[in-house]
Amino acid sequence: MPNSMRRDGSVARFGNALPGWPVTCECSRYSPVGLQDSARIGWPDRYTSCLLWQERMAKLFITDNTSGERIPFLRGVLVESLARAGLSFQDAYILAQSVRDSLGNESEIAIETLKQRVSAELKEKFGASLAESYDLGSSQEREIMVRTENEEVPFSAGILSRSLQACAVDRADALETAKQVHEQLRRGDTPVIDHLDLRQIIHDRLKEHGSKSAANRFLSWERFRDSGLPLIVLVGGITGTGKSTLTTELAYQLNIVRTQSTDMMREIVRCYLPPEQIPTLAHSSFEAWRGLKKADGESPSERDLKEVIRGFLSQFDVVKSGLEATINRAVKETHDLIVDGVHVLPSKLDLDIAKDQAIVIPLILVVPNKKTLAKRLKRRAKEQPERGSSRYLKQLENIWTLQSYLVTEAEENKVPMILNVDVEEALQELLMHISKTIAQHFPVTH
Repeated sequence: MPNSMRRDGSVARFGNALPGWPVTCECSRYSPVGLQDSARIGWPDRYTSCLLWQERMAKLFITDNTSGERIPFLRGVLVESLARAGLSFQDAYILAQSVRDSLGNESEIAIETLKQRVSAELKEKFGASLAESYDLGSSQEREIMVRTENEEVPFSAGILSRSLQACAVDRADALETAKQVHEQLRRGDTPVIDHLDLRQIIHDRLKEHGSKSAANRFLSWERFRDSGLPLIVLVGGITGTGKSTLTTELAYQLNIVRTQSTDMMREIVRCYLPPEQIPTLAHSSFEAWRGLKKADGESPSERDLKEVIRGFLSQFDVVKSGLEATINRAVKETHDLIVDGVHVLPSKLDLDIAKDQAIVIPLILVVPNKKTLAKRLKRRAKEQPERGSSRYLKQLENIWTLQSYLVTEAEENKVPMILNVDVEEALQELLMHISKTIAQHFPVTH
């Protein structure tokens, strides 16, 4: 796990020179949760830099009546604060946007007033537990430090809550467990605790409040992280299954900063290979058959189900080497990685290098029926007209044909499939599958 966040809830300190943050930024010292550093907590760089870019010209300032400091309001810092309290990235972003909108054209606001407003909105929309977690994080009480082998780092109840959710612990149980752990640490005689002692406290609290299986999943995750092995998650699925949405949330939950899309790989290959060399590459995966050549050298005049698959596999053969190289590099450099895309075909990838040097978890996302797929494609056409998304609906049969093929491949090769009807439920199922896989490699025997 990148050292900005640890599964036991401790936070590593960073300097200010981070991608997306002003080099001399001191704003996080005065943010609504009293952050002690400006460390990012794991969502992809594009989100952090985008949030900060939007606010660099902000006219709203936060004032600290005690110190007299006056700093600009940064929505990205508030998003991070809310995430530390236990919100998902998407919910944190939406709430931060709502708070900013509610301030309208105000030119300044006292930090205590802002904290109260954020806490009230949290309580109204997400319940008292999350509001309490936020309030705990924003308090100015003594900081509890966690001693690791190399350093002492601050404990964060919000980060612990999110880490437990990554272990497939229910959100309510994760929040309550993090709250109880924090309260126990506050009652302690010393402001410093060893990370192994903290691990045991978290395990015991999980057993008391949640379940033995949840507590054991937490320990398995800890042992996995101690091993130093990277986690490689491969998510396949057709257009419209929600791969991008789900993998973005998964990256946030697991604190994985490296993600890759096979669509991007295909675009890169398109840049240096002329269309006449690989004609299928000039088309989308479900229309790749248009680039095929028949025995007489002519392109097929009509779509044939077998040709749809053959065209798609022709594209896969081109993307395959880049996909395998990406995975192999992550393994060699021991970096966690998430790859998503229709070209993720685990049964046809050479993953031997990762066999004993990483935990590789392949899976396929599927939609339940053609009607659901059509609804999603209609929504995409409406929300993303600039991408020419309306053509997806016209190619419904081709896209459904590709899913049928991917499902057959997955069944024959025992690749897990996750039905994505609801993002939250699919994410929870995915986290549980990952946690169970890790538990198989790092079992808890007692």
